[in-house]
Amino acid sequence: MDNIFDMKDFIGTSAGDKEHMLGKFLYFSLSNLLVEKEALSQLCEEMDIPYTGGKRLSVADAFRSATGDIRERYPITSGGETHIYLAYCRDNKHTADMLSRELVKETLNQNTNQYEKLANISFDKRDHVFRCDNLMMDDVVDVRDCCRRAEELFELYQRCANRKQIETICTNFLLSLDATKLSIAGHMYFVPKTYMEKVDVFEDFITLLGNLNRNNTPLMVNSFYIIDDEKQRGKMTEEFYAAVKKEIATYQERCDYLIQSGSQSPAVMDRWVLKVQGLEEKKKHYEQVLQRELDGLDDEFNTLKFLAQELQVRANSIRFQKAA
Repeated sequence: MDNIFDMKDFIGTSAGDKEHMLGKFLYFSLSNLLVEKEALSQLCEEMDIPYTGGKRLSVADAFRSATGDIRERYPITSGGETHIYLAYCRDNKHTADMLSRELVKETLNQNTNQYEKLANISFDKRDHVFRCDNLMMDDVVDVRDCCRRAEELFELYQRCANRKQIETICTNFLLSLDATKLSIAGHMYFVPKTYMEKVDVFEDFITLLGNLNRNNTPLMVNSFYIIDDEKQRGKMTEEFYAAVKKEIATYQERCDYLIQSGSQSPAVMDRWVLKVQGLEEKKKHYEQVLQRELDGLDDEFNTLKFLAQELQVRANSIRFQKAA
């Protein structure tokens, strides 16, 4: 078999037939993403990837993100001595109706760093006007340009999905493939062979997403096949246990909270009951793929199922009371 390599004890190959593969190792990087929501929604629809971006805009988040992106470093050499300056926005007093930050210049590498205020940047929620006031012209920092870019970014952030939102879309899609997040740092997943063909769809999605990125930062995605042998099945069993143990702990905590707080929402309780059932189905799926009984977390699963059963009883009881 050609192009075989080892990565963190995974033995993979760039090509092979499905019959002899355990699944696929997938890794990707989203970097600094900003994509127009309308274009993202259309791309998701074309590729049959659920879009969860939403339409609601938060001017507060857009304002903070836009001003937070203004960060410039200026090394200036004069008379054989180099001085380093930073220009960025920091918080100042704001009100319920007024979002406000100030642009400052910081002089680094001093006994006490010096700070100079260069402008006030604000957004008034009442008249929806973005303002830059009290501008102080500077020999190092182009203050007008910083304010102009902050306003442009503010408009852009209100129309765009950011990295966190797109990360959620990617994660939800991979979960629908019964993918297991690996303990290696970063966006690294094992996708069982049942859904291997969908990995190509995901790779195409990330590639096309890069073309829509308004920040022009590169995205990365790649995958390789995991060979089906006893060593790899053992390794993936360890990864499955590590990932599912975290999920069980999260599910137990949430279910217990709903019970202890006396939740009166059958819909919320039903959702968590379904999530528990989905985790059980995933376990059964992996038992088939890995050709072994995954009984190492039976005690934790039994506790979780007991909590889910109590949630279901409570949800049914509330519905019955409302119908009576």
